[in-house]
Formats: sequence, structure tokens, C-alpha cells
Amino acid sequence: MKNGKTYVAVAVLLMMAFLGGSATAWISKIAETELPPGLNFGLGSLPLMSDAQTRSISAENPTGGKGMGGMAKPVPGMKGVHPDLARMGQGWKIQPFLYPRACETVTLMDVDGPGVIQHIWIVTGELLKHGRSCILRFYWDNETTPSIEVPVTDFFAVGHDIFAPVNSLPVMVNPSQAFSCFWPMPFRKHAKVTFSNDSKQDVGLLAYQINYAQTPVPKNAAYFHAQWRRANTSTQNPYVILDGVKGKGQYVGTFLAWSQLENDWFGEGEVKFYIDGDKEFPTICGTGTEDYFLSSYGFPHTFSAPFVGVPLKAGCPQDKPDGQVGTKWSLYRWHVMDPVHFQKDLRVTIHGLGWKGGRMVKRNNEDIASTAYWYQTEPHAPFPPLPSLAKRLAVYNKPGEPDKTGWIEGEDLKVIGDKVGSVEQQAAFEWSNRLQLLWRDVKPGSKLNLALPVGKAGRYKLALNLTRNDQYGIVQFYLDDEKIGEPVDLRANVAFGTEGITSDMGVHKLTAGEHKLTVEMIGPTDRADKVYHFGMDYLILKAE
Repeated sequence: MKNGKTYVAVAVLLMMAFLGGSATAWISKIAETELPPGLNFGLGSLPLMSDAQTRSISAENPTGGKGMGGMAKPVPGMKGVHPDLARMGQGWKIQPFLYPRACETVTLMDVDGPGVIQHIWIVTGELLKHGRSCILRFYWDNETTPSIEVPVTDFFAVGHDIFAPVNSLPVMVNPSQAFSCFWPMPFRKHAKVTFSNDSKQDVGLLAYQINYAQTPVPKNAAYFHAQWRRANTSTQNPYVILDGVKGKGQYVGTFLAWSQLENDWFGEGEVKFYIDGDKEFPTICGTGTEDYFLSSYGFPHTFSAPFVGVPLKAGCPQDKPDGQVGTKWSLYRWHVMDPVHFQKDLRVTIHGLGWKGGRMVKRNNEDIASTAYWYQTEPHAPFPPLPSLAKRLAVYNKPGEPDKTGWIEGEDLKVIGDKVGSVEQQAAFEWSNRLQLLWRDVKPGSKLNLALPVGKAGRYKLALNLTRNDQYGIVQFYLDDEKIGEPVDLRANVAFGTEGITSDMGVHKLTAGEHKLTVEMIGPTDRADKVYHFGMDYLILKAE
């Protein structure tokens, strides 16, 4: 690098001229620090020439090698190649995507340093159906434990796997499911990024691009970290956003996906930063949840700004500032202009505190998932274990985890014998475990046999949690070839998504072992060429 101090000074002058204000004090401090051109990016640095080398990694150039993009050749059986493009041949969008299968980890980036990641873009048509099933992990300089371990959607400030536009400086979310981030991520020896699909179904296509600069990294540059947690305030209040951080660094961002499980205002809780040995009392203590997110008197409307936003407010009227039972919030606060510096250690918490019936009370029934973002020196302290897939996907509706005694997920039921039509796992937010069993494209008279496991002989009450849609039909159920219950009409005036319905199938004396639950599509019968669907979220088999 040539004259790095001059680069920094000129960049500050240009940036301050663009924003307005004096740059003299800034230059006197910053001129003492050399930044390589790869780290010195933004509007103020655009006119400045540098020796940095730009590289970009994607499925079309998985190594990011110079002059190696778009080299894939079409071969018979290659997945995802459009026949028109295959005829055009090499160089014509032959391998633009990856296809992560169920329980598979794919490597997105694996390169030597030094360098700095400047931009990451990820999109897939399936991600919002089970985003928390998919985990991003970043490993710096050949470390064995990741410095970043976060569900994909939460990493990009998308809470609850529900899309909401984000238009901030370091993170952007654009329609319909395009995720970007611009956090600078320096590395010295090596950088590795993986994408793990922990779900039971294939993700579908995954498109991505990671742009980075090959450039020297200064001694005082720290490594980017991010960590995800989730808990209910019935078991953890104050809620812990981050803890156990050891080393020198600065905290740069918070994202909360908050599920409101009670009425009245939930956001009186203070955000506290325990810095460098603080014990009982913190060094930084906020004055309320909406205050920390730079708002006031609740969150009357959604918004997305460069450093702070409330992009999602689902499940209540937009003009209701307090929210209500079932409201799902996405809240972000980026400390870009005000990083929280620490020299030895850091802990960050937030109260579950609010109003109920006109009184200020502890909110011991709130579901909070958080992503903390910070830079620090390596090595980092071990992260707590990532919550299990079930805990990542669980939808809470009361303190603690929902009571699932006797629950059997529809998507876990085994098909017995031959089947007519297609049987698959379908993903969507509104279902338990974010999945349902879908039997599709069947005519009246078709049957589907499912294995019903019974662990111990006894009398059991059977209830089926089914789904309804305008493409669904009328079904009759059988248990071990004996008709049970009345026909269930699953037709509903719902064109997008589904609504749930619970059908009581009575009490049955069952032996231990595998029994047969049969679904018969019996109607409507007004059109011989018409096919219908059937969906089951879960069933409950509870001992009497």
C-alpha cells in the first residue's frame, strides 16, 4: 500500500464535504492510522486509486479466481440448466445456483487472505419458508469454531421468517427475498463461509455472491462476529442478548425478533451494557426498549432508516403502538456511528418489562430471538450451543414451550404401501414446526395410508389438526380400515396460504405397535377431471 495515511485523510475530507461540517479534528486523529484501500470504502474513497484486487465468489465462480467466472459447461443431467441456455453452451448462465439438500452443508467461500469481505447477497425462493432451519457460519484464519453462527434470515434482520423490507446502511432486504449486507469483514490468513440446511427438505435453488478485496489488513483491524440466541422471558428475565465475550472490541448492532404473547405495551425494558468487569450494575443503561430503537411512545408505524428500524409489525393494526397478543416485531439498531467499545469483556441484556391492566409489571411471557453483532480480537470465547432445530422453529403461544404431549407432526408420518398423487413436506410459517404433510393432485376415490405409531397399549383420544384452502377437497378417515368420524370438508375461501381446523376422531383402544390411518379423498364429485389437495399439520394421540 502506498501512502495509506493520505488515503484516509483525503477520504475523510471528501466524506465530510459531502455530509457537511469540519473534518480538521477527524483528520488529526485518523491520519495516525493507516487503512488499506480495501477497508477504506464508501463515498469518500471512490475517487481514490488503490492496489486492492476485487474478487467475487458465486456458483459461477466458486473460487473467485481471476478470469474463472462462467466456465461451467453443460453436461447431461446437470441440475438447473435451462435447455435454451444449454444449447447456447459455456458462458451462458450454466451454473448460477447451488441446491442444498436436506441436512446438507455447502461451502460458499473458502479463500486465502489477506482480504476483506465488502458485500454479501443471498436469495432463494425457499428461504422464508424455513429460514431458521438454515445456518450461516463464518470461520476466520482457520479457526475451528465459527465467529458467526446465525440463522440466515435473522442475520439479515428478517425476523420470524416473515419478509419485511430493510433499507439500512449495513443491511438491506429487498423484494421478494433478496438479502444483502455490507458489514466489512477483514481476514488475514483465510476466510470460510458455509450454509447449512438443517431441515428435512431440500432448500431449492440458492443464489449468492460474496464480493471481497484482496488487500493488506492493518494490525488494529478486528474480526466480525455475530451470535443468535432465543429464550422466553418466563425462564430468562432480563433476557441475555450477548454474554461471555472476552477480548478487545466494539459492539456494532442488535437485531430482535420479538413475539408479543400478552396484550398491552411490552417495551419498557432497558438495554444494558456491562463493560470490562461490570457486575451488578452496567456502565451503559438505557431508558426503554423503544428508546433504544430511537423511537418514542411505542412503535406506531413500521419504518426502516440507515441505523435503526422497525421493519416488521405483524399481527396487529399498524396504528396500534402497543401491539397486542400475537404481534411479531422485527427491531434493529446499528451502532455504526456510536460503537460500544470494550477492552476486556462485554455482556448485553434487555428487560422484559411493560404494562398490564394499568400497572407496570415484569413481562414474563415474551418470546425473544436476538442477533448480536460485534468486532473483536481473536481468539473469541466459545459460543453457547446453537438452539436445536425444534427450538429455533417453535412458535410460542404461552410461557415456555408449547405443550406437545402426544403430538405427531404430519410431515413425520410414514406412507404405507403405494400412493396416488404426490406426498411431500410443505413449508410455511403458520404451521407447527413450519411444515405440513401435503397430499396433492388426487381425484375422489384415491386413498393415502399413513403409519400411526403407538408406544404403549391403551385407550387414546385422536385429534387431527388439518389445513384448509380453496384447492383442498372433502376427506374421510379410517383407522385400521374402520371408518372414524364424519367426512371433513377442507374447502375454504383461502387462495393464499391455509387456515387450520381441528377434527376430533374419538377415543380408540389401541395395541402397541404400528396402526394404519387412511385418508380417502371423497369429493367434490361435480367434475371428473378435477383434482384436490389434502394437508395435515399434526395429529394428537393422547392417552386417556
